[in-house]
Amino acid sequence: MIRVIAEAVLSLYPRAWRQRYGAEVADLIASRPVRPRTVLDLVRGAADAWLRYRRLPGRGPVRIPLPLMLALAGAALWFLWSPGILDAAGLRATWAQASGAVTFAGLLQETASRLFVVAGLVGVLSVAPLLISAYAARNDPTQGLVTRATAQLVVGTGLVLAVPVALVFAGLAFGLMGSPAGPLGDAMTGGFVMPVILALVLGLPMTASAAPALGAQVRGSGVQLAVAAIFNGLAWLSVGALVVLGLPGESWTFVAVVAASAVLSVGMSAVVAMSALRRGRAMTGRLNHA
Repeated sequence: MIRVIAEAVLSLYPRAWRQRYGAEVADLIASRPVRPRTVLDLVRGAADAWLRYRRLPGRGPVRIPLPLMLALAGAALWFLWSPGILDAAGLRATWAQASGAVTFAGLLQETASRLFVVAGLVGVLSVAPLLISAYAARNDPTQGLVTRATAQLVVGTGLVLAVPVALVFAGLAFGLMGSPAGPLGDAMTGGFVMPVILALVLGLPMTASAAPALGAQVRGSGVQLAVAAIFNGLAWLSVGALVVLGLPGESWTFVAVVAASAVLSVGMSAVVAMSALRRGRAMTGRLNHA
C-alpha cells in the first residue's frame, strides 16, 4: 500500500520533471523498500520541484485545470455572497439613493433580476439537444463503440448534475440560501448563482467531447452558453448602473465587493462559454477532417 501511495505521489510533480526524471524515480520505488518516510520525501520533493519550476528543462506554461479554475471562482463567489447581497445596510442605502435619484431604478432592478433568470434558463436548456442526441445514440448499433459509451456517460452525467442544479433553483425559489436585503439584493442574487449553474452545465459538453459524432450538439450548447453569458453580463450592467446611482450613500468596501463579484461572475460565465465553443469547434473540425 505504501508503495502504491509513493507511486501516486509522482503524479504531483510538474510534467516537465516527470518527463525527465519520472521513469528513473519510478524504477527506484519499484526496486527498493518503501517506507512512510519515503512518501514524505517524495511529497517534499514535489513541493520543491514546483518552487523551482522555472528552472526545469522543457518546462511549459503553468496551466490551471479548467474544473479547478471554475471551482475556485465559484468558491470566491460564495465567499462574497454574505458581504455582497446580505449586507443590509449597504444594499438599502444604495437602493434608497438610487431610487431617489431616478424614476427608472425599479426598471433597472427588474431588468437585472429577469436577465439573470433568463441566463440560467438558457444555460440549462443549452444541453437539452445534447442530452436527446446522447440518449438516442447510446443504444444505436450504427454508432461506434466510443460514441455509444460516451453517450451513456453523458446521460449519466446529466442525471447526476440535475441534482445540484435543481437544489440551487429550489434554494432561490424558497429562500433557502438566505434572504437578500431589499430590491437591490434581489437584483444581484442571480449574479452569484447563475455562473455556478453554467459551470455545472459545462460538464455535459466536456463529457461529450470524446465523441466527434456529438460535435454539432456540443457546438450548439456552446453557442447557447455564450448567449447565457451575455445575458449575465447585461444583468450586471443594470446592477452596476444602480450602484453608480447610489454611490453617495455607499461605503467603498461595499462598492469593492460588488465590483469583485461582477468581475468574477462575468469572467466565470465567459470562461464556460469559450470552453464549450472551443470544444465544439475542435470536434466539428475533427469530424470534417475524418
